[in-house]
Amino acid sequence: MTASLFEGASSLRFRGERTALWGCILAAPVTIALVSIVFPSVSFPEFVLLIVGGLAFVSISRGKLIGSSIRIDERQLPELHEIAQSVAARLGMATPQIFVRDDPFVPISAVGIGEPYALVISSQYYEHLRRGELAFLIARELAHIAAGHTRVTSLLSASGRENPAVALVFGAWLRRSEYTADRVGLLCCEGIEDALGGISISTYHSIGRRVDMRAIAEQRNELQADPALRIGEWTAAMPFATNRLEALQRFARSPLAQEWRERLRSPLAAAPLDVASLGEAVPRRDCAPVGRRIGAFGIDLLVIAAIMQTPLGSVVTPSVNDVDADTPKFVRTLLEHGSLLHFTGHTAATLLTFFIYSAILVALGGQTLGMMVMELRVVTTRYARPTVVQSAWRYAVALGSALSALALIGLFVRVHPHDRLSRTRLVRGRKTA
Repeated sequence: MTASLFEGASSLRFRGERTALWGCILAAPVTIALVSIVFPSVSFPEFVLLIVGGLAFVSISRGKLIGSSIRIDERQLPELHEIAQSVAARLGMATPQIFVRDDPFVPISAVGIGEPYALVISSQYYEHLRRGELAFLIARELAHIAAGHTRVTSLLSASGRENPAVALVFGAWLRRSEYTADRVGLLCCEGIEDALGGISISTYHSIGRRVDMRAIAEQRNELQADPALRIGEWTAAMPFATNRLEALQRFARSPLAQEWRERLRSPLAAAPLDVASLGEAVPRRDCAPVGRRIGAFGIDLLVIAAIMQTPLGSVVTPSVNDVDADTPKFVRTLLEHGSLLHFTGHTAATLLTFFIYSAILVALGGQTLGMMVMELRVVTTRYARPTVVQSAWRYAVALGSALSALALIGLFVRVHPHDRLSRTRLVRGRKTA
């Protein structure tokens, strides 16, 4: 997909979007601590577990969509398929898979952490949208994909529904990403009326057709006059509709919008895919370099450390309460005082958690959270997705090598011993087959 939409001096990203993302990430521990005052069940370890769960959910969501939604193509709702293809071609992107399902809450959303992405449209909203309004909403979601937003939002809320705890932690970035998407949507529809109509219907449902924009402008003026009324937006992932409408009208009059209208008169050039064809042998040069491997492993260790602090960690971690009454007193004393025996048990529990975490996520989606951040993925020697058995075997061998000198070999080679024995490879690229 093209990156030119969001790079350089003519970037369509809303001001401060990237800064807001890094600010939210760095401030997350403090923010989550404050959020836990309102939501006592939320803590940093639980939040990390939520993200890991989101990664697993996204990996299986495609099957759920195929099984319970209508997949759109030339035979099913061909007019919708044609609109999506046209908008994707205009933006220089591959057309994602499109599904229609009955969802009263989410009008449209993009899901995925890599190719293939999915676009999910609510049947309850679809019936009320005109062609230009559909083009606006579809272009918005394609913008989320092209800008990399979907890779993050899918982990935070795979269903597309707003989570108040997530909104409090990442809201500053999420709201700016919506303004960015609105800009691309406007450029891909017929005009400002289609964009305003798309926002009205997706916000107010069928009654949106009867909304008076002048009255909406008056509501925004009322919000601007009283700072206390604006606090509610800080707890939401989506900006107030009144602010979105005003920002879009302001952008429509800007030189940047005029420049991009001219550039999009002809389709943008599509970027080449970052993945080899299925069936082609993996060359050594495509395997992940040592630096990226270490980076991914380090991130995964932090994730495991967080998981070990949740109730899940206590399930696999031995404690003095797990010891039988017949256990010798000196053994119980060692456990109670954090002895070597307890340390060994905790280490074994950590390794077991790492094995389960890695094997399941790689089997489901081809990558762990650390791999996703470092843009790595596990494939077979022919670029196929590893099977469940293959994934389990890969990490069983990896654990064995970690306890021996074989692990040191990984510092000098791109294809590790556990990759050779399991006939898998860790390669660069976002796509998971």
